[in-house]
Amino acid sequence: MIMNRTIAFIFCPLLMCGALLAKEPTRTPERRPDISGVSGKSSLWSLFPQESPRSNRHPLFSIFPDPLPDGRTTVTMEASNQFLRPDFEIAENGRAFARFDGEDWGLTLDLARELGPLVFNLRLRGIWRSGGWADQAIASWHTLLGTPKGGRENAPKFRLDYTLIRDDQLVAKLISDRACFMDTDLAVLYPFGNAESGGRLGVSIQAPTGSRDDFSGSAGWDEIVGVALWKSRGYFRFHTQLEYAFLGISDSNPYSLVLERNTQKRAWVGVTYQGRGHDFWNGLGLDITIAYTESPYSIGISRIYTSGWQQHWTFSHTRLSKWKIGLSEEAGTYTSPDLTVFVQYRL
Repeated sequence: MIMNRTIAFIFCPLLMCGALLAKEPTRTPERRPDISGVSGKSSLWSLFPQESPRSNRHPLFSIFPDPLPDGRTTVTMEASNQFLRPDFEIAENGRAFARFDGEDWGLTLDLARELGPLVFNLRLRGIWRSGGWADQAIASWHTLLGTPKGGRENAPKFRLDYTLIRDDQLVAKLISDRACFMDTDLAVLYPFGNAESGGRLGVSIQAPTGSRDDFSGSAGWDEIVGVALWKSRGYFRFHTQLEYAFLGISDSNPYSLVLERNTQKRAWVGVTYQGRGHDFWNGLGLDITIAYTESPYSIGISRIYTSGWQQHWTFSHTRLSKWKIGLSEEAGTYTSPDLTVFVQYRL
């Protein structure tokens, strides 16, 4: 079922990319940069950085630091839909209640600056959270495919309700439309290697600029450390990124009631194909990445306390080299959004 939905959604980014290409005037094909004689990390970093993996925008995990960025100045707009089945809202032991039904529209700004061998990256995130319209669209899509609706037929349409309660104590809650300014990430990156074989080391500190009350922040200073690696062969690039995150949550913070530990392990692995032509099909690029997110939550609600998987599909084109269009979908768990679509522009 998941793959059928994903394959069908692929045509949306393809059509968008085709429409943009149709409006662009014919140009003389640009030569691929020759970096065989280029030395220095800065030049290689600017030409061929490995893309940063997509974030997990589920409210439970949006309080964690974002993945280490790739050190380029970008603007990203994305929309996520999340839904937890009504029959999964109460924990098996009756001590916890969780409801996640809503839609997020986010705008992320990455500001990167090179300083010697290092790259500093400031990430600012804003999200508009509402009931949205995607629930009805997804339910209709399931009806068209003849597949189960995942409990959406038993929940009110256009509802925003992000609620988490443990032992009758409210952890966080959002039931009315709101613009949220999320926690702010500052990362320091050290790139090494080159376009064919390389990577980057990095650390990030997340400042508590968001609000704990509505899932827009942890109310503490959080950190991550990670490494990204890639290897290119012809038209393909194989890549991975591994991270270890730490939440600076005090014992008085309500999140400590639902977290088994303040640490989280996560990983991404994928392969990228990038054409080198300038017509539609020969210039098309596709990245397929599988993401693993460890769940540190202990609330007794089915599939939220288990680790989650997400699949990411990202499209690119040589004639629109500064643009990325893509989607993410959860792979059978409730530890990531049901569906996320995004458009990114590199400044």
